[in-house]
Amino acid sequence: MHAPKKFKKAFMAQLLVSLRAAGQASKSMGLRERRDAVRLSSDVAMALVSARRARAPPRSPPAWARALVARHAAERRNEALMHRIMGGAGYEMAAAAAAAERGRKEARSRRIVRRSRRVCRKRRGSLSAAGASGGGGRCSAMAAARRMVRARLQVLRSLVPGGEALRGLSLLSETLDYVVCLKTQVELLQCLCKGSRPQLG
Repeated sequence: MHAPKKFKKAFMAQLLVSLRAAGQASKSMGLRERRDAVRLSSDVAMALVSARRARAPPRSPPAWARALVARHAAERRNEALMHRIMGGAGYEMAAAAAAAERGRKEARSRRIVRRSRRVCRKRRGSLSAAGASGGGGRCSAMAAARRMVRARLQVLRSLVPGGEALRGLSLLSETLDYVVCLKTQVELLQCLCKGSRPQLG
């Protein structure tokens, strides 16, 4: 599970551009602000390179990359730095995506509330019917396994940026892509911290 050399090289180039932009802005920053700027720079670099890599015809940009940039663009304190890293037009697109994501989250939360109300009503009805018939209150092993899988998928959705909107195999493929990119990000940042040349092989 390694990123290809070409991706690592492109990531390193974009990371250096992003860090240079963050460095220009860091003259008046404290330590915590610098740490946040490095995190923002590396996240945006990772997302931009992943989106460029996926522009080949059979693939579309990963949902996590769009969501990660949108999440950073939603915070006002990141505005100036993201303008430097992405350029004006890129930042405006990211800000629009962040606004759209907020709208989707609000709509999703309303749907969840409505669904949970329906489920509660349905359960109340089935419990009263099961009580009247004298049986049926048992939970099968398959139902318990389904609940466990659903719970774990929900945790996975919360960990991957943009994962709330993904289902099934698309969630797993996005997660795999995100983990590979995170691993590459960590390797490159460690190499930069050590001052050594990254091994791109």
